[in-house]
Amino acid sequence: MLWPSWDRQLFFWINGIDSSVLTVFMRFITNVDNWIPFLAAGVFLLLWMGRTRPNRQGRGRWGRAFAARNPRIVILCLILATAASDQACYHIKRWSGRQRPCFDESVSGMVDYRGDVHGNRSFPSAHASNSAALAATVSFAYPPLAPFAAALAFLVGLSRIYLGVHYPLDVITGWSIGTASALLVWLLLRKYSLRPGLIGFTNRFRYRQPVPVRFPEEPWTMKSLVSLDGFPMRGYLREGGDELVVMVHGLGGDVNSMVPPGNVFAELGCSVLIIQLRGHDGHPGPLTSGGPGEVQDLLGAVITSGEDMGFKRSSMILYGSSMGGAVAMKAAGLLGEEVAGVIAHGTFSNFFGSSDMRLGVIRTRIMKLFMPAGVRNGLKVFRPGDYPGRWQRTRFVYITGERDSISPPEVSKELSGLTGGRVILLDGAGHPVWHSRSWSTLQIRSAFTEALGFIRGEGSGNIIVDAAGRASVEFDVNSATGRGK
Repeated sequence: MLWPSWDRQLFFWINGIDSSVLTVFMRFITNVDNWIPFLAAGVFLLLWMGRTRPNRQGRGRWGRAFAARNPRIVILCLILATAASDQACYHIKRWSGRQRPCFDESVSGMVDYRGDVHGNRSFPSAHASNSAALAATVSFAYPPLAPFAAALAFLVGLSRIYLGVHYPLDVITGWSIGTASALLVWLLLRKYSLRPGLIGFTNRFRYRQPVPVRFPEEPWTMKSLVSLDGFPMRGYLREGGDELVVMVHGLGGDVNSMVPPGNVFAELGCSVLIIQLRGHDGHPGPLTSGGPGEVQDLLGAVITSGEDMGFKRSSMILYGSSMGGAVAMKAAGLLGEEVAGVIAHGTFSNFFGSSDMRLGVIRTRIMKLFMPAGVRNGLKVFRPGDYPGRWQRTRFVYITGERDSISPPEVSKELSGLTGGRVILLDGAGHPVWHSRSWSTLQIRSAFTEALGFIRGEGSGNIIVDAAGRASVEFDVNSATGRGK
């Protein structure tokens, strides 16, 4: 194979620089053994800083960058990208057969050999390739680190030329292979880096969630609340009509995530109160319990709303999304005075039963092992469907997505059988994820309208609402897809 003349000329110019300090530095940076402590520290920091991740909230550019990724997936990408680049270099070296400049008899007499290498094949440079794979992966996952990662990869490649063990073309090709390997792996796994994963999910029960940079602003006003077990809390009120919808988010949400559906309720003529939950948004209770403890927060908010804000209990509606739906159901059953209604959206009747459907029995058992014992035991006995049946005037509405794999329509059917009430099936919808823009405003507005109408005594029967907001005739909740009558 013919190699370009500029390749040798540039090599001799870089290799010809004579500096004892530069030689020591280049020998240090090219030695893979010296990378190990830094790589190990980086892995530790990723796992520590990302213990509750991914979470799209964060303070500033750096905070948002590190909050958005699952560190375990990033580490997997680093391993796979480096392995792919290393293997690609190994096979290309066998095919090209180019000798290292320090071992090539035609030029070795002119080379200042300052390194220590094994093997005499030069093209491409595995050092350059692997360092580029690491740098590119870090840059894709955490853009603020891109300049530092690129500088390190550049120095590693430069060290191979300076030490006399690679030509510039070897290094440039290595950088290209490493970057391409990282890009391929990242494209395959990028979407998984935005998911918390099993360990990330269970870590929600061990660590406080990050506090959002901003809380709801006008027309929302902050209100002081107290949980039933004595924690001072915050709520965010948007005043409207005489009816008050008290909103509770799920495990993947926070008070900000409830603003979009809260605005829909406000547009329908209701006052809305979004409450803080333990383990989220700086609540003094540092850890979430997955529902049992959060019931205390909702009960305290309901009592405070009546005593300090002047809302009648009979005009209150409890809305809960995902875990919040279960919290709303149990709280309604424990109150000494009935509320007007409960809207449980994507709720569960049994936390671990829902997990079995979503994750499978084996992964659910693994999740239980990672959970704190107190949380696990509390969730075992947390069955919100056992409580609301004691009341006669409270009306229950169960909103469920047709494609919800976490809380499928069958769960709403079961709860409707236990407590009575209405099932509203959202055609084509999944689990409520309010920070995503995938949900249809028209569909949610129509579903909320139907739910409020039922609570006010204006409707009956189970219905389907399509993405355009059109409500169909009553359907058979016993059918597999909800499309019966």
